[in-house]
Amino acid sequence: MRFNYSTLFLVFFIYSILGYIVESICVSLVKKEVVYNRGFLIGPYLPIFGFGGLIMVVMLDKYSNDIVALFIMSMASCMVLEYLSSFILEKLFKLRWWDYSEKKFNLNGRICLETGIMFGVAGIFVIKFINPFILKLFKMISSRALLITAIVLTIIILIDFAISAKTVIKFRTNFTRYTKDSTAEVKAKVLEELSKNSFFIKRLLKAFPNARDKFNEYRKLREQFYKKLKFKQKNMK
Repeated sequence: MRFNYSTLFLVFFIYSILGYIVESICVSLVKKEVVYNRGFLIGPYLPIFGFGGLIMVVMLDKYSNDIVALFIMSMASCMVLEYLSSFILEKLFKLRWWDYSEKKFNLNGRICLETGIMFGVAGIFVIKFINPFILKLFKMISSRALLITAIVLTIIILIDFAISAKTVIKFRTNFTRYTKDSTAEVKAKVLEELSKNSFFIKRLLKAFPNARDKFNEYRKLREQFYKKLKFKQKNMK
């Protein structure tokens, strides 16, 4: 299948969502509680996984018949991507988004062998099983529909990034700087600012009164999260 803007972006978007789901599940299992606030963007997607998926699909498909090469190349390319992403995000926002310092065989806490192996295994599943299904699905949808979908989702992500980045830059001096995984703290602040100032949420609450109870429930959960966060920070000191 020949790739164009529509298919490339949709591949990126699909793997961003899949990455969000997988990471949320893994973190939930480790912490033994439901965790769904991964990443600092508002939506349920993690762009780093989207870019990783793109690299695998576009550059590594030629290794589909060589499992060993596919594993090694997936592992190497994704670890490079993760390291560069960590470095760039830290320079931009003055925050450390993840830290593998406590894991064996890590490099500056940005990457480690354990996640590298997971990337290698993921590459095999992506190229051998997941991507063929996605490409088959794309062939069932018209080019026009794919293009419209890609444009709409692009606009949504750009708006999301603009709002989230603005909030992080505005409040970054208040966050715990250069510590392990600032993701939950940052995303909570982004959602808080959005709930207070977003015209869209206020408009939705007026249009759908029944949603107010759910929104109030979210506020209570958010307050509980902040109490736990402050308690942990106090104990760390």
